[in-house]
Amino acid sequence: MTQARHDVNRTIANFEFFADHARVSESHAYPSDTGHHQYVRYDSVGVVVAIAPWNFPLMLESWKVAPALAWGNTVVLKPSEDSPATATMLGRLAIEAGFPEGVLNVVQGAGATGGYLTADTRVDRITFTGSSATGKIIGKIAMDNLTPVSLELGGKGANIVFDDADLDNAVHWSIQAIYRNAGQVCLAGSRLFVQRGIYDEFIKRFVAAAEDLKQGDPSKDDTEYGPLASRKHFEKVTSYLATVEENGGTVLTGGKAGEGLFVEPTALTDLGTDSPHYREEIFGPVVVVTQFDTEAEALALANGTPYGLNAIAFTENLSRAHRVAAKLKAGTVWINTFFIRDLRAPFGGVGDSGVGREGGQYSREFFTEPKAVVMQIHMEG
Repeated sequence: MTQARHDVNRTIANFEFFADHARVSESHAYPSDTGHHQYVRYDSVGVVVAIAPWNFPLMLESWKVAPALAWGNTVVLKPSEDSPATATMLGRLAIEAGFPEGVLNVVQGAGATGGYLTADTRVDRITFTGSSATGKIIGKIAMDNLTPVSLELGGKGANIVFDDADLDNAVHWSIQAIYRNAGQVCLAGSRLFVQRGIYDEFIKRFVAAAEDLKQGDPSKDDTEYGPLASRKHFEKVTSYLATVEENGGTVLTGGKAGEGLFVEPTALTDLGTDSPHYREEIFGPVVVVTQFDTEAEALALANGTPYGLNAIAFTENLSRAHRVAAKLKAGTVWINTFFIRDLRAPFGGVGDSGVGREGGQYSREFFTEPKAVVMQIHMEG
């Protein structure tokens, strides 16, 4: 319930931020000694197709809808078929707020519906958040029509804990990074690298914290850890748990399914870098733990998958923090924290985690068409 409230509060923040940002966004003018004046207009593009996922539905719908509307476009929003209600609610609220007919349109449906929308040549922009596999399909469709596209896709986030880290802080945020929303987060720190000198102590604290999470009714305020979102997704996550032993892995904690759609907070180790648990996005409460010795080794491991949405590092050494942040191949790097982000900052990934950036001026650049205007000015005197 607390996470659902955060979803709503962040939705409000998204609308307020982009409404204000569109009003005060900077423009550009270029003085000239040739008697010409040149400036840049940012024109609305027209029709935006926005396809949102099911894990934080309202927040991620608003992340696309708010800037698209703020810069004068119309929107066709397709939510996930697994979370249709919030988008319908958003559409009804738009009507109550007095939006003209056709400005915000909500279209329900499964994957084929998204395919029809993205292939329509009347569409001027496509923004999609979801799996890398689906994103690649949408990217090809967009390229056929030369439609600009923003793709925020999957992740297999690296979380590096150096031996000079504040262990209490590192444990706290590492737990949040993988078990928040039962691991159903594209930003999850699902590959945990711990320097050898602190490995035993860190793992002892991490396992204790994971086992101390309060599981239960997701509608109650004091519940910290809830079930997975659907039977289909539950079966996907548990299929990985069923193959831990055959891949040479060891279960540090968890590893079992509970009642209903609950899966225990799980930590695995002794898995090779070629194992599916290590390389593939499970999108559940499953972290793979690996020891490392040197900073160079940690960076090589962290950058060793096709994904690059985000990364996390814990260190009390400021020089190392800046050095590691520069070398990690990711769209966002958190140092000694997680999930904190200014809405003005760019958000997106590299590699299989997507193309494009949204947030602040980056959203303006995507949802508008910049136009250069050059005027000849006759000067007298």
